Amino acid sequence: MIGEPLLKAIKKRILLGDGAMGTMLQNMGILACPDSLNINEKLIEKVKSVHLGYLKAGSDIIQTNTFGANPVKLKACKLEDNIEEINKNAVHAVRESIGIFKKEGNSKEIFIAGDVGPLGQLLEPAGNIKYSQAVKFFTAQVKTLIENGIDVILIETIMDINEAIAAIESVKNIDNKIPIVCTLTFGENAVTMMGAKAKDAVKILQDKGADIVGANCSLGSELMIKVVREMRESDPKAKLMFQPNAGMPVLENGKTVYKESADVMFENIRKYLKYRPSIIGACCGSTPEHIKKLSSLTGHQ
Repeated sequence: MIGEPLLKAIKKRILLGDGAMGTMLQNMGILACPDSLNINEKLIEKVKSVHLGYLKAGSDIIQTNTFGANPVKLKACKLEDNIEEINKNAVHAVRESIGIFKKEGNSKEIFIAGDVGPLGQLLEPAGNIKYSQAVKFFTAQVKTLIENGIDVILIETIMDINEAIAAIESVKNIDNKIPIVCTLTFGENAVTMMGAKAKDAVKILQDKGADIVGANCSLGSELMIKVVREMRESDPKAKLMFQPNAGMPVLENGKTVYKESADVMFENIRKYLKYRPSIIGACCGSTPEHIKKLSSLTGHQ
């Protein structure tokens, strides 16, 4: 059955996600909309190189380069007519990277996560997007991701729980068997900007159909521990995923940088283990170096 390998795997061990895509591309000097790289034959090779870097670092799950590949965000980049091509090519880029990785003698199972980020505009009543429209917008992206053979949908960096629910509904309308991971983005108080509490979000998202819930972005690995603790305390049996940033961002010479080292992230995320996460990884500012260090927490060498 679709999804069973991933759900079986997290029963046996902690899986390791990947790290930042945008950070890695910026380090290469690429400042264009990341999703646009998926329709550029030369630049998509850069995307593949990032995927391969995380695979070599030990990642079990690789996210597609589709964080902003929904109709609302793509319209801002004047790419809304390319939504199917962008999402399709992104899945194929991960699959080709996995193929290269395995040709080098690596045989472990790798899961492809279809990455679904926020729409970029607020839902009613704070914004102008109706809930039904949000479902429609997410469906336009999710449909292509699923049709191209991903293993899991990862809905991430959401601050409005209603937007997360709309994204989950869009997946369920297309395929009610594919696993869904949904991670919100919280402040230091373990509450999202739109008022959703970490301790409440676990049950709400599970009831709506998420198989794995958690948190990503916004916080560095040390500050995220409160969110980790509250989510676990709210449900002793929940499957949880956490991907913090490499520290809090600082502005240097007009550029946003993250200064949390791989060693510091390792020491902080090691404290998550007593709360039994199913998946760990990293978000903004992280690199393959961070993921390689974290791999020892999941039993990888």
